[in-house]
Amino acid sequence: MGKVGLPLFTSCFPATPRSESSLEMQGRAEATEVVILNSKPARAGGRSRENLLRLGRRKVMVEERKQIAAWSLGLAIIGIVLMVLHTELLWFSHCKWFLYFFMVKCTISLSTGVLLVLIVAFHTKEIQLFMVDNSLDDWRIAVSARKLAWILLELVACAVHPFPAEKTCSTEPVGDMMSEHPAFLSDIDVVLSILMFLRIYLLPRTVLLYSRVLVDASYRSIGSLNKIKFQYHFVMKILMNTCPGRVLLILTVGLWVIASWILSVCERQNTDGSEQLTKAMWLIPITFLTIGYGDVVPQTVCGKVVCLCTGVMGVGCTALLVAVAAQKLEFSKAEKHVHNFMLDIKYLKQIKCAAANVLGEAWLLHKYKKRGESMQIRQHQRNLLRAIQIFRQKRLKHRKLQDQANALVDISKMQMIICDLNSDLNCSYRELEKRINSLDRKLDDIARLISATKQPLRL
Repeated sequence: MGKVGLPLFTSCFPATPRSESSLEMQGRAEATEVVILNSKPARAGGRSRENLLRLGRRKVMVEERKQIAAWSLGLAIIGIVLMVLHTELLWFSHCKWFLYFFMVKCTISLSTGVLLVLIVAFHTKEIQLFMVDNSLDDWRIAVSARKLAWILLELVACAVHPFPAEKTCSTEPVGDMMSEHPAFLSDIDVVLSILMFLRIYLLPRTVLLYSRVLVDASYRSIGSLNKIKFQYHFVMKILMNTCPGRVLLILTVGLWVIASWILSVCERQNTDGSEQLTKAMWLIPITFLTIGYGDVVPQTVCGKVVCLCTGVMGVGCTALLVAVAAQKLEFSKAEKHVHNFMLDIKYLKQIKCAAANVLGEAWLLHKYKKRGESMQIRQHQRNLLRAIQIFRQKRLKHRKLQDQANALVDISKMQMIICDLNSDLNCSYRELEKRINSLDRKLDDIARLISATKQPLRL
């Protein structure tokens, strides 16, 4: 009764201050729990929204980086074309074109300045992408000493160009007439013009950014799982495996054209340059292919250095060409299987014929030994030894073919065999488990029966 009537008495009396405080604390706890439960999805939604914003910002940065790389390559090529045009016109024109030459040089300087700005913008985008990928707030963490040195090296390589400078025309008497022609490039201008070809390093960067390797999401995901860095040499390997002929053709023709023009400029410094370009276009392929007829040789130190570099690059390209040709001439898996099968049949026939010859010569030797004819015995002994030697050679060839065929076992077949073995082992393991469980049950039954028989005996 007391326990049952206790709530009635407690409900009639007013609550004590202690109970009020406990109720207040309980209400606050419930309120905080409600706030926490309501804030969890809000935080999750905020994080997902931040991730989506980060992905969108990264996509925009990647597109901007691709555009900057393309504009940089375009400006680099424009600068090189203007430099070549200025050099050739300076050689074949007269003093009345001097103002235009100065304007071309100013245009080269202007394009170089814009190119430097684009290179700085490109590396700025790379740093921003690194910060977005790694959730960094301070850009100084993303800039290392190696990265800074690489940026400075790129700026120096792209800043090299023949600077605009005041030059004078020279007049030389030819007979009774005075001919005017502008002085050709100085040694410094020649070196600076040749070093402008260092800007070609922007080409593989642009090819990498616009390649299918970086555009395709499956490539990136599989590569990240296998810890593969998508760099220039990886893209070059892909191109060499997919279209090796075109890559080697473009590389070889590009090297020939650039080296021929550089050699012609070097040789025009101290010799009559009326035919230097044609001679250079003949000398470079001969040096590149390591033929070297000797009918045309470089006269200047610059030309000799260019020919030496061309020979080294020619050896490398020749090795690549041989590797590509060997890969193209190699059998496919199906062709290897067919070829090995036909050779196996051929060698088996030859082995049977050689064995038959051995048996025939042995029987003839035995026959003439019974007759006692010494001349025929010696002749068939020689024939028997020759037949045994041929038989051994055919057996050896067949054994080598079998070893080669065993080395060319298809991986898919091996995988299927291993999978079959694994499934058989699993099935046998399950059957063994079932038998062990049945044995356990039988032993338990036997134990129960023994215990049941012991109880009446005790009674």
